[in-house]
Amino acid sequence: MENKVIILGAGIGAMTMGFENAGCSVVAAYEKDRRAIELYKKNIGDEINELDQLWASNLEDMPDIDILACDFYRAFYRDLSIAGRKQKNARDVNNVIKLILDYRMPKIICFFIPQACLKLKQFVQLLDDINSRGYNYKYKLISTEQATGLPIVEKRVYLVAIHRSLDDAFEFPYFDEKKMLSPEEILENKPVEEFYRNVNHNYVSEISTKDTFFCWKQNKYIESDLADTNLIKIPLVRNKKVIRKITHRELARLKNLPDDYRLDTRNKAWMYRQLMYAPNIKIMEQIASEIGNTLKRNILQKSNMMREQTFAELFRRYLITKCKNIAEEKLCDFKCNVDGKDICFELKIYNSDYAIEKNIKRACERLLRLKGENLILVIGNIVSKEIKANCFETYGINIWDVKNLLWLFEEYSDIKNEFISLLTYSVDDLQLEIPEPQLFEEKQIEKRERTWEEQLKDIQPGKEFFKEYEKICTEILKNVLGEYLSLWAVQEHSNDGLYCFDLCCKIKNGVNQDFFNTIQNYFNTKYIVFEFKNYKEKITQREIYTTEKYLYKKALRSVAIIVSREGASRNALSATKGCLRENGKLILCLSDKDLNELIRIKEKDEQPTAEFFEAMLDDILIHLEK
Repeated sequence: MENKVIILGAGIGAMTMGFENAGCSVVAAYEKDRRAIELYKKNIGDEINELDQLWASNLEDMPDIDILACDFYRAFYRDLSIAGRKQKNARDVNNVIKLILDYRMPKIICFFIPQACLKLKQFVQLLDDINSRGYNYKYKLISTEQATGLPIVEKRVYLVAIHRSLDDAFEFPYFDEKKMLSPEEILENKPVEEFYRNVNHNYVSEISTKDTFFCWKQNKYIESDLADTNLIKIPLVRNKKVIRKITHRELARLKNLPDDYRLDTRNKAWMYRQLMYAPNIKIMEQIASEIGNTLKRNILQKSNMMREQTFAELFRRYLITKCKNIAEEKLCDFKCNVDGKDICFELKIYNSDYAIEKNIKRACERLLRLKGENLILVIGNIVSKEIKANCFETYGINIWDVKNLLWLFEEYSDIKNEFISLLTYSVDDLQLEIPEPQLFEEKQIEKRERTWEEQLKDIQPGKEFFKEYEKICTEILKNVLGEYLSLWAVQEHSNDGLYCFDLCCKIKNGVNQDFFNTIQNYFNTKYIVFEFKNYKEKITQREIYTTEKYLYKKALRSVAIIVSREGASRNALSATKGCLRENGKLILCLSDKDLNELIRIKEKDEQPTAEFFEAMLDDILIHLEK
């Protein structure tokens, strides 16, 4: 999923391009300089506003974000550096950052700052404020020359702060020292205009005749292999035996700006400043990628913990139906007594089959510490017969895997369906197997106290019961769609409940069904967004357009399903057609009545539940107007 970013001090868009190249979505940008805003709009897009507009009264309209990024020089450094004379500037700087943290609490903060900023009292105070709001930070001085191989003398500080709730540590990317590019590789081949050729040669100290740079040092231009990015004097270059000023395009190349970026050289001094102070796009991209990896690891970690907890709970529910004396042990997950024998169960579910044999052996060695004779390792993955046999021969431990668990859960449809929803792959072609040893006698299934329909009906419509509605809808969908979908990532809501969808699911690998094949191949989607609306009335077009904002083709997320008590109004259905026709985004609307129908289809087991959605899609596409 795309990480959403807000950028302060966006300038001409270098930081934005770095984040977007890394797969992030910059949802809003702010800048002081109106000319820079105009140039940003020409090259990047219209999602940029004046920085002065960003105050408490406007923060309610700010989208929910994952990352707050700031080019500190462009946004605030001048205000901070003169704060000794104008204390209000420093307070304003700190306040705007703190307000964003308080209103939107981004998971990660990224600052691009001048090195001198680290010594400013006002900036140190800001870092203390950030730390007190639950963030740990680190910074690194990065040499553009070493990190990119570009012939430029430039050292900049990058600071990254991670909210402690992520329970993860950010590490800056390792920049291998790159082979240095020659000046010829960044110089323009075409003739340059008179402005660049107008040079006072009296201040130029020549030694060689090669193409090279001249940088201002000790009141004269001295030959250098690297361009120096300072504004005392613009670097000169010798190109084809002619000494001239470095062009704006050449300077843009030293910042990794693409050649199709449209520069504004009407005021050449102004354009030079914008380029000099801009971060290097390639470095920014690599840091943004590592930030994205940190967030991804956190999501996977939380998802894995949820899978492990759910897996354990499902197996516990199964054990309860078979034996009443279940105990949770320190050295294993569950212990129960069957026919006078103590049986110890250890549960594991792995994200992939990579190194699964090694992981199973490690689990067996740990389980052996119990020194019991009846040890069973329960694996929520497919395990080969060879691995099972080797583990029993080496450790005396039996392994129950997915095929065994599906056999055990066969008589408990609710446990079975929820277990299937945990898996990342289809189980249609799996041959069920009786586990060894076979411990339990078959037992009459205990009936559910209330049906799904009854539980759904018992929840009153209204905002105060939205959590209950979301929970029961999720359980029903797991039950009816668990064989097709995995992940089941429930989203964390912002304080006001805005700007965050409720649930995201991933289409399992190996699913072969017309509806899911169609949305994967023709809508370029791998993930489905779910929204739950516990409204008394039918949802309107407003809910459709809000949900549409969560769909991004780059994130392989182009399909959403909205579940509400009474379904969608006529205007809402028209809006779904508009989203499909104009933007290629598919939004399906379900009611409680539709959920009950899906439950009945699942219970009858006469047809796949996915055919219900297939029929809906057919109806939409057949009647879609131009």
